[in-house]
Amino acid sequence: MRVHIPDFNLKLTANSGQSFRFYEVDQHHFEIIAFRRRLAISDLGADMFDFDCSPNEFEQIWQSYFDLQRDYTKLEGMIPHPDSYIAKAYSYAKGLRILRQEAFETVIAFIISQRKSIPAIKGCMAQLAARFGDPIDDKTFAFPTPAQLAAADEAGLAACGLGYRVKYVKGTAKMIADGIVDESAIGALADEQLEEELLKLPGIGRKVAACIMLFAYQRMDSFPIDVWIQRVFEAEFQDGFPFEQFQGVSGIIQQYLFCYARHQAGRG
Repeated sequence: MRVHIPDFNLKLTANSGQSFRFYEVDQHHFEIIAFRRRLAISDLGADMFDFDCSPNEFEQIWQSYFDLQRDYTKLEGMIPHPDSYIAKAYSYAKGLRILRQEAFETVIAFIISQRKSIPAIKGCMAQLAARFGDPIDDKTFAFPTPAQLAAADEAGLAACGLGYRVKYVKGTAKMIADGIVDESAIGALADEQLEEELLKLPGIGRKVAACIMLFAYQRMDSFPIDVWIQRVFEAEFQDGFPFEQFQGVSGIIQQYLFCYARHQAGRG
């Protein structure tokens, strides 16, 4: 189905390091595997996009997934002086959207993400799906359930390139499969309590918890500080970052800064 979506940069969103099973097939064609589905999306130009799904599936799943009901154009009025670093980041990354991903897959992805590049994380996630997940079609696999990963043998997990993260992935999967941490129920908690629950899971510190809160639970004031953001803070915000100016959307600004910093370094 064809949809008109203003202020949506599909390419940048696909390559922003939020999802690791969102693939750029070529300049105008993308594929995403989520919710036990494989979705093809085409960028037709002039703010038109073709989603290879029914109108009902688009409304029930993908509209929320891509945060299409939020008016991102309002951010422009919050941006400071046009010569500021934030304004330059906004100009570069405008159209990027924050994804609302499945919680368990996001938890595992960001446990794996520590000290790994985006291509390496994508490789690990694809191998986990192929080895332990259920088939969607003849070439695509759903991401494993908590029970499937909890039951996985450590050698099989290690073969997916997880390294020292094997015990974290298996331990987290078991805690969620056993209901010690309920990935669905904790979505109703306030930010501070949600973070506390996530920190109970093996291999999750505050940065990883912030990523999960932003990219799975859409807590828009979550602000992950990784090596890229730390470099930006040290170079551009020695007197402190103006969080108070971006209440309710600071996580979106974080993604703009992250993508712009990687672009400046020739990494995106």
